[in-house]
Amino acid sequence: MGKVCAVIVTYNRLEMLKECIDALLNQTYSLDRILIINNNSTDGTKEYLDGLVKENKKVQALHLNENIGGAGGFHRGVKEAYEQGYDWIWIMDDDAEPDINCLHRLMDFVVSTGNVGFVAPVIINKYSRNIQNYHHKKLNKTLTKDIPISVEEINNQKVIQIDANAFVGPLISAKAIKAVGFPRNDFFIRLDDTEYTYRITQKMSAYLITDAFIYHKDGTNTNDLVKDFWKTCYELRNRSLWINSELKKGLLIAGNLRLMMRFIKCLIKIMLKNEWKYNRLLGLKYLMRTLYYSYRAIPGIFIIPNEYLSNLKVHHQIL
Repeated sequence: MGKVCAVIVTYNRLEMLKECIDALLNQTYSLDRILIINNNSTDGTKEYLDGLVKENKKVQALHLNENIGGAGGFHRGVKEAYEQGYDWIWIMDDDAEPDINCLHRLMDFVVSTGNVGFVAPVIINKYSRNIQNYHHKKLNKTLTKDIPISVEEINNQKVIQIDANAFVGPLISAKAIKAVGFPRNDFFIRLDDTEYTYRITQKMSAYLITDAFIYHKDGTNTNDLVKDFWKTCYELRNRSLWINSELKKGLLIAGNLRLMMRFIKCLIKIMLKNEWKYNRLLGLKYLMRTLYYSYRAIPGIFIIPNEYLSNLKVHHQIL
């Protein structure tokens, strides 16, 4: 069946991390390794992991000297696990909690099917128990629109072929990694999962396994338009980098036109929405910065989250 390594990326969510690790250790299909990428947490994560590593030989922790975002963390984790020789790499954030039979059901499918790039479990909100179907998707031809697999389809089919998936539980084959490389480490956050899993599906097949479940502890998924705008900026810049490296000719022109329409919609919201009433100039500043980094195709970190939040007239701390 092959050796399996789970990769978790964590930042300052120690209690969730503990629950994630416990769920991995209790899987009915035993993991060979649990690799945790600690993105320079300051909440006692390092001390906890150092103790756990001494207690459990399956656990390995890599402590980074800076927070390189989810994109950088998954790049580092997938690369490390691949270079250690694992056949399957199971990746997730620290706010994920796989069902006890999750890995068993994923492995049953890949063993019976053969040449698979990755398989993914159904992502369910831990609190509401709603299926987060927007994490399982197809993509339009210009890569500007994610098309979620419908809840009805998930409820009525055992296996669904997909184009892309969130980094909440996909089980990726070493063959796929050999074919397409590692996740991009220059996105910081947002879209690194969609880009990477889509890259895999251009070479190999990928499937959503609807009797395998993973619980996601990300609240009610309500977004604060202003507080979360820095994330929107990263999504826009990263999608621009992606479509300009992936698409050709007519599709590239169409993709850039659709992306420009999204910039215009953001501009209209900043100018007209009441939520932006006290922060319109700040919103314009960051939107223009995003447009510049997109137009010049500059990767990497271009907005510091705490810097953005501290400049809001009414702001929130990052959870």
